[in-house]
Amino acid sequence: MNIETVNELIASLESAGELSIREQKFLKLAKAYQQLAAENVGLKAAFSPEEIPAEAVDAFMDTAVMDHDWNDTSEWSWVENEAEVIRAVLDALKPETPATDRIVAGIKADGVDEFVEKCREKSKQAISSDIRDNWWLAGEHADDFAKQLREGADK
Repeated sequence: MNIETVNELIASLESAGELSIREQKFLKLAKAYQQLAAENVGLKAAFSPEEIPAEAVDAFMDTAVMDHDWNDTSEWSWVENEAEVIRAVLDALKPETPATDRIVAGIKADGVDEFVEKCREKSKQAISSDIRDNWWLAGEHADDFAKQLREGADK
C-alpha cells in the first residue's frame, strides 16, 4: 500500500459519516501510517539537504576545534575533534519524530509489561513471604514505569 492509497482511504473514511469501530481502527492506523511516512520524508531530507541549514553550520562552528601546521611550501588545517563535530551537526539536523517516538515508547512499555507478568509469576511461586513481597513490589514498580513510558509517548 502506498501513501496515495492511504490518503484516499483516509479521505473516504472521513467523509463516510459515522464510522464503525472497525472503520475507526482503520482510520487511526492509516493516520499513523501517514505520520510515519511524513517522518521518513523528513529524515531523508535531513541527510541530503539542498542547502546546509544554519543550525548545522552553527553546530560545526561552535564545536570544531581547529589546528594547523605549515612548512616552507604549504600550510594546512584540520579539525581535532571530528566525532564530536559530527555528533553536533547530526543533532542539529535531526528532525522531530513524534509518531516514531510513540511507537518506540509503546514497544518499550510492552517489554516492561512482560517483566511485570514475570515478577507476578515469581511472586506467586515464592516459598517465603519476603521473597514473594519483593517480587510483587518489583512488579508494581515496573508497572508504574510502563505507565510512565506510555504517558510520555503521548507527548
